[in-house]
Amino acid sequence: MHERLLTRFRPPASTRPRLRGAATGVRVRWLGTAGHVLEGARTTLLIDPFVSRPSPLRVLLAPLESDPAAIARHVPSRVDGVLVGHSHFDHLLDAPAIALRAGAKLVGSRTTSAFGRAAGLTEAQLVEVPPEGATAEIGDARVTFVPSLHARLALGRVPFAGEVASPPRLPARAHRYRMGGAFGLLVELDGVRIYHNGSADLVDAEVAGLRADVALVGLAGRRATARYLPRLLGALTPSVVVPTHHDSFFAPLEAGARLLPGVDFGGFLSDVAELAPGARVLAPGYDDVMVVGAGAARDAALWDR
Repeated sequence: MHERLLTRFRPPASTRPRLRGAATGVRVRWLGTAGHVLEGARTTLLIDPFVSRPSPLRVLLAPLESDPAAIARHVPSRVDGVLVGHSHFDHLLDAPAIALRAGAKLVGSRTTSAFGRAAGLTEAQLVEVPPEGATAEIGDARVTFVPSLHARLALGRVPFAGEVASPPRLPARAHRYRMGGAFGLLVELDGVRIYHNGSADLVDAEVAGLRADVALVGLAGRRATARYLPRLLGALTPSVVVPTHHDSFFAPLEAGARLLPGVDFGGFLSDVAELAPGARVLAPGYDDVMVVGAGAARDAALWDR
């Protein structure tokens, strides 16, 4: 019911992916929130997959559990790695269950690993990333966890800060999913460089010198971070800019996308046009898949699944 009070997400038609000739390259599909599927020729990765999307009442009052039916509907059966940028419930809740189902690696902070152990993952499936970051090879992909920051969303503070060092009791309440450190993710797959910034802040020294063909840019709380877009886009110089984490995530994906309160999507488009005039903005819906080719992300298309 509360979703009906929020603005439906209707990006300009010019920003929607469209099929243009042969769609070959890395397929990128938005799962809502900060979640994405990256499918290369031989390797499939998930970033921050969160498709269970419990209601606000459940988040406030009850322990949270993954929804196997939602995972089956929206997540590929074959997954090689599940990457978690930080460990709040809207990034981590479904990740261990997906890794368990697929026999995939779960890669993230000490907190992410603790929840993975609690969910029954083997030590061989866990790749724990230290606070200073790390690089992991998963199939054909090279993934670099870049130390970053979480936007200060709650009265100038990071919500649910801290970490979880030992396996928690599951199911856990929302506040038990501690942030656990934040990372940007640079994924190099089939000649394409994709940078995922799942929360609207960054560490300038860590992104200096990085380059990306595609930037997946978290928008929630971006106004709380001084010069967020100029700093991020100035460092990465992407050819394609894709918004993420701008939708309300308390209703099933089938209900369609609605904007989080306070997200100025029009302002985001104007800012990118000014800051990166040579970049193309793509704003997919839940059913859209972008296809990006090697080099400068030459193709951006709707993949007919």
